Amino acid sequence: MDIERWNREQIEMLNQRGGRTLSIVDLIAAGTLSIEMAACGMRAMARGASILTGARPGGAGKTTLMATFLNLLPPDVRIVTVDRRSVTVRALAEPPTERLCYLAHEIGSGHWHGYIWGRQVAEFLALIEGPRRVASCLHADTLGELTDILTSPPLEVSEEAVRRVGLVMFMHADRGSRGIRRRVASFYLAGPEGGHELVFEWDARSDAFRQVGEIPDPRGLEPYRQFVERLVEEGDVLSEVVRQKAVEFYRSGPK
Repeated sequence: MDIERWNREQIEMLNQRGGRTLSIVDLIAAGTLSIEMAACGMRAMARGASILTGARPGGAGKTTLMATFLNLLPPDVRIVTVDRRSVTVRALAEPPTERLCYLAHEIGSGHWHGYIWGRQVAEFLALIEGPRRVASCLHADTLGELTDILTSPPLEVSEEAVRRVGLVMFMHADRGSRGIRRRVASFYLAGPEGGHELVFEWDARSDAFRQVGEIPDPRGLEPYRQFVERLVEEGDVLSEVVRQKAVEFYRSGPK
């Protein structure tokens, strides 16, 4: 199997807006997130983090944000779209030995491709083990709201399972004189002692991002920050070009 071609097809199916799939360079140029946030998210994904993105209103950009980070996965991770419950049931029956990213288009009650709801959500998050990770999004604006949705009926996910998600981000969208402004309002990483720690947040008044929490292993982050900086400087926005450069970056040996 050509994993790169397969993964690109899975990511392209997330494109709900039409046109080309946006890249991390697009989002940084639009002010959606900062270079430092992109680097932190990329490193988390490189180290095996699962990802959840949230926003209560539709059209805020939670799916686009998830897709841009999936485009930065290490090249040996295969995306598996959860388009039916049998995918999660079969996966849970097998040992977690492959580097797989199980993708649900949304945690929601709609009957659309890749949507999951009910007991399947707990099964989906139970997939996080060893080299396996998951990626999805849902309608929630805060970490508390996300946790309440996931742990309450009819989903009843354990709080421990929620804590295993390594990267959680929430989008904000409002309308200004230049159109819709989309920002990553809060950026969480799983903490070493359990739970999630707020690392970055967006200030609406200044329209600026600020670091509010400690970045784990800041020296280890430097190669990722330099890579994202080069992407922005070179200005290639096409997701396939960004992906090619990400693959080359990983093959050069960052940890």
